[in-house]
Amino acid sequence: MKKWQRDMFMIVRPIVIISTVSREGVPNAALKTNFMNVSALEKVAFCCFPEHDTHRNVIETREFVVNVPPQKIVEQVMVTAVDFPRNVNEIEKAGLTAIPSEKVKPPRIKECKLHMECKLRWCKDNIIVGEVVAASADDDLIQGSVEERQMKLGQMFLVGAEMYGMIGDVRELPLRIIKQYEEEMRK
Repeated sequence: MKKWQRDMFMIVRPIVIISTVSREGVPNAALKTNFMNVSALEKVAFCCFPEHDTHRNVIETREFVVNVPPQKIVEQVMVTAVDFPRNVNEIEKAGLTAIPSEKVKPPRIKECKLHMECKLRWCKDNIIVGEVVAASADDDLIQGSVEERQMKLGQMFLVGAEMYGMIGDVRELPLRIIKQYEEEMRK
């Protein structure tokens, strides 16, 4: 697919860093944008080509961590997108800090404000689905309104092939519409 074709797909995708460890215990970190929550945060899924270290590590160890990076570390995040040779610690290369996870071997990344520790649920081709076994967030994400917490998170989204953005306008869903129709159907 050519760049102009990729740019036509303006689907907004969250930017995360997946951290894993190799069978030998070497940490790995990889920027991923094909990520989604599944089953009300009980499971998560992302795409990763089988030839990548991240895919190999998840298959071999059956564990990974989803780290949500804030915009202020965007340049460090981009280092994790570099295809370094196997067994290079991308967390160190990016100047990020590995911190122990609670329930899995792969480390969390300290500079990220939100983490989901996962066990491999299933994998098919380049799709990896994990069960969230532990989650953690910086204390400042627990206080305040949804809008305030989202601004503190500073979550980034890929827009097109070479652009990124952040949430700037948070609005309440018009849930009254659903309630209205549910009431009408009960009559």
